[in-house]
Amino acid sequence: MPVFRSAGPALLIVFALLSAGCASVPTADRYLTAGARHKTYDGFLAYGAFKDLVVEGRFENALCARLKQAGQACVPMLAIATPTSCQDSATRQRAMRTSGAQAALVIELIDPNTASRQLLANGAPAFRVSVVDIKAQTIMARLAIENPQDADDLEARADAVAAATTRALVDAGLLQPR
Repeated sequence: MPVFRSAGPALLIVFALLSAGCASVPTADRYLTAGARHKTYDGFLAYGAFKDLVVEGRFENALCARLKQAGQACVPMLAIATPTSCQDSATRQRAMRTSGAQAALVIELIDPNTASRQLLANGAPAFRVSVVDIKAQTIMARLAIENPQDADDLEARADAVAAATTRALVDAGLLQPR
C-alpha cells in the first residue's frame, strides 16, 4: 500500500503537465490520400507560403526546429531559395527537387474572409499545411490547424502551428524513424 501513496502525487503531477501541454497546442484535423497510408518520410522542406519574408522565416524555422526535435531532417525553403534570387514557382519547384527532402510541408493561411470561416470561426484565421511528396509531385495529406488562441506574438503562433503540425504528422504515421 505505501507504493500507491507515493505514486499518487507523482501521477497527479504527470497528468497536470500532460494536460497543460495539450492546452497550449492547437488541434489539427488531417486528411490523407489513400497512398499516404503506406508512405513515410524522414526528410522535409518547410515552406511558409506567406507574402511577408519575416512571417515565412518564422514559420519555416519553427517547423524545422520541431521536426528536428522529433528526429527528422528539415530545411527551410528560405535557406535554399533565398530571397535575393528570383522567386517564382519554377524556382521553388527546382529548390524542392534539389533539396534532398522527400516531402515539402507548405504552410498557408486559410482566408478568414471565406464564408465557412466567417460562419464557423467568427472570421478567425487558421492554417493549412499540405504534405507534398516531392518525387511524385502530389499532395499526400492536408492538415487544417486552428488559430492558436494563446499565441500572442508571431513567434509563439509559429511555434504552436509547428507543434500541431508535427503532432499531426506523428499521429498520421507519416514520419519515418531515423
